[in-house]
Amino acid sequence: MKLDSPIFIDADAARIHLEAQRWPHGPNCPHCGNARADRITAMKGKAHRPGLYNCMECREQFTVTVGTVFERSKIALNKWLLATFLLASSKKGMSAHQLHRMLGVTYKTAWFMAHRIREAMKEDVKSAGPIGGAGKTVEADETYIGKRETPRVSAQRKKNCFLPSISTRSRSPWVIALSLESSTS
Repeated sequence: MKLDSPIFIDADAARIHLEAQRWPHGPNCPHCGNARADRITAMKGKAHRPGLYNCMECREQFTVTVGTVFERSKIALNKWLLATFLLASSKKGMSAHQLHRMLGVTYKTAWFMAHRIREAMKEDVKSAGPIGGAGKTVEADETYIGKRETPRVSAQRKKNCFLPSISTRSRSPWVIALSLESSTS
């Protein structure tokens, strides 16, 4: 995807793109779960904003942004999609200051957007499963940081930090480092 793509420039194009991604088989009501096309109508006319739908089952109105991080925001949808793209594709992360400069929004708005997007990207620990995935090989190493409590001849050490490094053997190995305080053993 390019930064000069229509979904990043035009709010209507961004809405149409998000509808195609979220509802590939037509709109679904986020309130009652209705997916019948004959019971969901697009609201048309000058009084309604583009992309507004009405569910005839629960009589609620909704858009594609209901139930997402874009919900109840006055920020244009194309800026939201661009911010999501930039945060997800930047190799070393992105600060709110950089986001504010690139999007042309205030720092406060960029900070708000970055926090909402990061919260949505957070992994759910309960449903994540084991580290590395089911049936994968996991290796762990340990290291001791700090000075020895006694001279070098003794095998006993003062353990300031215990850092297990966990990696999986796959095409792209990854490392997790945990810092735990432990007592002298």
